[in-house]
Amino acid sequence: MKIRCFHTAALGNAVCLIALLGTPAFCLPQTQAPSGETTARVDAPVSDSPNLAPQFLVRGMVKSAKTPLPGAAVSASNTLTGKKVSSATAIDGSFTLALPSRGRYVIKIEQAAFAAITKEVVITPETPQAAVDADLMLASRAQILAAQQAAGTQQQIATALANRGMQSLAVTESDTGAVPGSGAANDNSVASGLPPNGAGSDAPTESVSITGAMGQAQNFGMNPDELQDRIQEFRDRMQREGGFGGGGGPLILGAGGPGGGGGFADGPGGFMLGGRAGRFNINQPHGSIFYSTDNSIFDAAPYALNSGTNLLRGPQQKPEYDQNRFGVTLGSPLHIPHLVKDDKTFVFLNWTGGRNQNPYDQFSTVPTLAERQGNLSSFPTQLVDPRTNQPIPGNVVTNIDSAAQALLPFIPLPNLPGTTRNFHFVTALTQNNDQIAVRVIHNFGEGATFMPFGGNAGGSGGRGGRRRARNNINFNLNYSDSQSQVSNPFPTLLGNTDTSGINTGAGWIVSRNRLTNNLHFNYNRSHTQLSNLYQNKVNVAGMAGVTGTSQDPFDYGVPVLSFTSFQSARDTGATLSNNQTFSWSDSVIWRLGNHNLRLGGDFRRIYNDLRTEQNGRGSFTFSGTGFTSGFDFADFLLGLPQLTSIQGGTTTYEFRQNSWDLFVQDDWRATGNLSFNFGLRCEYVSPFSEANNRLVNLDINPTITAVSPVFPGTSGPFTGGFPITVVQPDRNNFAPRVGIAWKAAKKTVLRAGYGINYNTGQYGSIVQNLAFQPPFAFTSTNVTSAASPLTLENGFPPPTAAVTNNFAVDRNYKLGYVQIWNVDIQKELTPSLLLNIGYNGAKGTALDIERAPNRLPDGGLRIAGVQPFILETSQGDSILHAGSVRIRKRLRHGISAQGTYVFSKSIDNASSIGGGAVVVAQNDQDLAAERGLSSFDQRHRFTGNFLYELPFGTGKKWLNNQGAMKEVFGDWQWSGDFTIASGLPFTPRILGALSDISQGVNGTLRANVVGDPTAGTCPNGFAIGTINCWFNTAAFVQPASGQFGDAQRNSIRGPGQLIFDMSVSKTLLAKDTRALELRIGANNVFNRPQFTTIDTALNSLTYGQVISAGAMRRVTLSARFRF
Repeated sequence: MKIRCFHTAALGNAVCLIALLGTPAFCLPQTQAPSGETTARVDAPVSDSPNLAPQFLVRGMVKSAKTPLPGAAVSASNTLTGKKVSSATAIDGSFTLALPSRGRYVIKIEQAAFAAITKEVVITPETPQAAVDADLMLASRAQILAAQQAAGTQQQIATALANRGMQSLAVTESDTGAVPGSGAANDNSVASGLPPNGAGSDAPTESVSITGAMGQAQNFGMNPDELQDRIQEFRDRMQREGGFGGGGGPLILGAGGPGGGGGFADGPGGFMLGGRAGRFNINQPHGSIFYSTDNSIFDAAPYALNSGTNLLRGPQQKPEYDQNRFGVTLGSPLHIPHLVKDDKTFVFLNWTGGRNQNPYDQFSTVPTLAERQGNLSSFPTQLVDPRTNQPIPGNVVTNIDSAAQALLPFIPLPNLPGTTRNFHFVTALTQNNDQIAVRVIHNFGEGATFMPFGGNAGGSGGRGGRRRARNNINFNLNYSDSQSQVSNPFPTLLGNTDTSGINTGAGWIVSRNRLTNNLHFNYNRSHTQLSNLYQNKVNVAGMAGVTGTSQDPFDYGVPVLSFTSFQSARDTGATLSNNQTFSWSDSVIWRLGNHNLRLGGDFRRIYNDLRTEQNGRGSFTFSGTGFTSGFDFADFLLGLPQLTSIQGGTTTYEFRQNSWDLFVQDDWRATGNLSFNFGLRCEYVSPFSEANNRLVNLDINPTITAVSPVFPGTSGPFTGGFPITVVQPDRNNFAPRVGIAWKAAKKTVLRAGYGINYNTGQYGSIVQNLAFQPPFAFTSTNVTSAASPLTLENGFPPPTAAVTNNFAVDRNYKLGYVQIWNVDIQKELTPSLLLNIGYNGAKGTALDIERAPNRLPDGGLRIAGVQPFILETSQGDSILHAGSVRIRKRLRHGISAQGTYVFSKSIDNASSIGGGAVVVAQNDQDLAAERGLSSFDQRHRFTGNFLYELPFGTGKKWLNNQGAMKEVFGDWQWSGDFTIASGLPFTPRILGALSDISQGVNGTLRANVVGDPTAGTCPNGFAIGTINCWFNTAAFVQPASGQFGDAQRNSIRGPGQLIFDMSVSKTLLAKDTRALELRIGANNVFNRPQFTTIDTALNSLTYGQVISAGAMRRVTLSARFRF
């Protein structure tokens, strides 16, 4: 089951991700209906929002302690292949990375003043999309979990070693379980990547960074990919010459610690990453070449939600695709024969690319051929022509509207039997991308040869080298380019996206005695263009006879056709965006006795030029209620929508924003077994302004009975003057942090932490909604009536209301914040067995709620002369509690394993917490009724992973001598992970309700509860827990007209998750650091169906059915040569 925590409200994500510190468990059985069963005529449509088939994406928000960071550099690097995809954050701090394939990725997020942050996620066919929201603070540890639970996480231990930013008080002298070669090298489980600060984790809970670099990596001046290559080189050498030593000091450049005793392999003692590298010459060129492929011939076919799919063969059942990733990485001192030989200057080059065809698989419910021709005789009730109020003879529509006839080809014909889930779209979407990165580091001073690993080492450990001054300048340049197809359930509505970006920066590090100063400047520019198949080519709406829509070729495309009973038709919207960010930062580290003080600040200036087709082609909603025929598709054939809306304009908006922050932090090692971390951060992020003051808000009186449009820098009649941002800035954002680590006994460590984080990311979405408003854009929301019926041809008549704005925000909108606290106790049971028991809590305050205040229960308007509008306020709140138990066995005798169980519960009343579509409150006058389970609430979650070194090869029981058999069958590792989790909750709702339609919204009305959805038998005769009846559909009924439903939000538990991934890998070692890595991995290795979405709309044809499933088994072959 995919866990969706996308970045609708960034603060919501913070709570979501902390919440999802796990949640194992016991899931309802996912069983397909027996082959002898047939689907009754309770078939139904997919919900109003199309359910897209899996695409390999990473989405998220980048912030600094909840301050959005537009223009931040974001990259995703495959830890096996080295494949890198790069992008930059948009105006609201959001980003989207389209990944070439599944696999384990290191997400790197880089912004001025802060060390690069890395997070690990795993993209699998079952969890193809990950939400990585980097808060650059304590919340970042929580938000890693969103990626893990939306994508399933595999943590690369070598990278984890590099990311041990603020370590303190390990249980033993050396936590070798985290060292490459001594832990689960292919740790693929979701649990493995649990937030280092979260439940079920053994990382320091008290580590709190006030700089926005929570858990930041000390990357020795290198990016994570470069550092990982160096780590791998040392790992290879250690496997030949000795193990990693224990007890080393902190991983600080030029400040090596004692080496510790011998490692796991026979041979002399290892060494810490610091000091001499023995025979390994770091000043020689090193790099890697990789190639990875995933071809459809290795993978299983999609799961058949409609049994008729089993009758199909070839491309109709399984798309043909081929994914190819490749790349080259090279690092070397600056040596140009006969010209330059400079061991103080290091140059790193990286090029990665992908030529991919990504599989796409989606089931939809579409009208049958007879229904498309007007024959609706199978509909159980008599249909009525609303224009004449006379019954339609035989329920056969003979006078099909011409516009409907013209738009009908954009809805595909069914290609499967039955009346539900009868269209299966399988295809391969093209995605090509290239990324080029250059980084130059020059060190100053005598003996400043680039040595990322300093200090001596030996079998019994030696004293590290003395601390030296470190002064260097560094420059980096990154360029990325990507072209890809945009998926859609209908082949006629695909799109294309073209993105490119450039990021460059310069830094100066000066270290003298106990002081280190880091000054950095960065510039980022990104370009994104999104288009559909008809933009600048075909005016679909105009050719169909739809009037009142935008005639700008930029907006051309298919109008939105929204149905209650069938899959809606939603074309790709056009967007053209250019973002620029200038940032400057400075930070100082001062080591003073037992205190490590850190202070600094940064400033950013953001430019975002945006042109987008909000809804210029218009949107038509067919509900079958009110002034209708009684069936939504009949209304469409007659050309009679119940609701229309339009919003657009030809303007390119120029958004501008400033942000700054100051921070101070003290990492205090009070005693040998007690440390504290205190910090305070003050930040300010302005709401966005528009260069030409083209923003419009609504001035609303206290009782919400009168409104008036207001412009930047003007006064409203009810609340006075408005700033140029038309939203009051929030200037008092102080975020304290405190953490503690206490080694209570020889083998017991207690860690605890507390922090506050603010949500400033919402400003980006707010400004876009305030920009596309009259008089700078045309907006209209219309409801049909007997007196003034709407038609497809004339769905946007001239507005009669004085105010047609469709969005407003509370002028005193406050930035939401989340308080996070956690406690973790770690106990060493045996030298190789660790037990962690933890608790995490999170409380969100001032979260976003979207309301529709201009409506009455009977569908009337509360404010005369004002069209329906959405009001965004900060009145929401949330609470989360999570407890966890984790046990981990370090690598010993060739076996390592771990398992984590998390029990959690999260409740909120916010509109968008946890990601997904924004939900408007059902009753604007009863916001307390919105309180219910969070959309990401996953009560139980049990995850685990293992590594087994097969007993063949060097140092093993069998085939330990040289020979062909040893080379072929020796030194293989078998690893795997699993996730067993309960399902996510869904809300029983009504689509197309008259009370909703009349207010310009849809799907906010909830059902009434009349029974237990988990008991009994479905009315269609199927057993509960099958794809045709996931819950008892008779447990809910529609409320009476003018009444609101009494069902709670998210009161139906969806399908659980049970998935296993496995891989085998082998490293062929040569002399020095040359090695060839081979890996074969399989996600969902047992090919078990993973149901992801159920339909909970009572008046939908697929009500109660499973309407989406994750991908089946997929196999990846990878090779990487290091030198």
